[in-house]
Amino acid sequence: MTGRPEAAPARVRWSRVAPALALATAAFVVCGALGLWQWNRASEQGEVRSPDPAVPIAAIVEPASNAGPGIGRAVWTEGEWADEDVALVPDREVDGEAAVLVVRAFRVSADASGTGQEATLPVIVGWLAPEDVDAFDTAAGQASRVEGYLQSSEGAAPVAPPEQAPPDGAFWSSGLSPAVLAQTWESPLYSALLASSEAEQGTRALPSPEPECSLDFRSLTYALEWWLFGAFFVFISARWIRDNGRAAPASDAAAAPDEPHGGSA
Repeated sequence: MTGRPEAAPARVRWSRVAPALALATAAFVVCGALGLWQWNRASEQGEVRSPDPAVPIAAIVEPASNAGPGIGRAVWTEGEWADEDVALVPDREVDGEAAVLVVRAFRVSADASGTGQEATLPVIVGWLAPEDVDAFDTAAGQASRVEGYLQSSEGAAPVAPPEQAPPDGAFWSSGLSPAVLAQTWESPLYSALLASSEAEQGTRALPSPEPECSLDFRSLTYALEWWLFGAFFVFISARWIRDNGRAAPASDAAAAPDEPHGGSA
């Protein structure tokens, strides 16, 4: 009994495969580059939304209440600096430099708090380099109004204070936590802090919040379309190469024996 001869492996038709690969690669590169160009245009032409104008703090948050969506909003309020020690928050970093944040207690007037009672607002008035702490003057200046943006508070995790003694009229705070500050300052306190838009004399200014940007929707759509076109070209080329890129094996190409036609003699 004779077996059927084993079929030879299919031969790659490079004369067909090479042009298809070159066409798919070119389409992928061109569509990808055009999509990236449109993406960059979407970023550059997107609208830069200016922050909302400052509003009274009573319109955003009340003392001892959750600031919630008010975080990041620009606010202002009226009152005066409280006769309280200054909180120094060590081991921070601002613009890549080691920093000590300076936080003062601002006593919001009863008319401005929204509750009819005075309240204490923690205000970050600036920051110091660690080597400048000893020379810092803790005496508060005169102010009847403060303005800035609301910043969320931190947890009251216990942290060992620095070995360096704070200057007179100041104390080390383990974090930007009203729960920690309430142990020294008069209650009620706001649950959020105010990052002052102007640095206090003798301190360095905090960085301004980055503006919010939105993408240009039309250019973004064009970018996605170009990338879809590129993916479609690659898919079609792969299918075409799979179906037409190999020659039939020699055994299959050979003509099969003719079968008898008709009935027996």
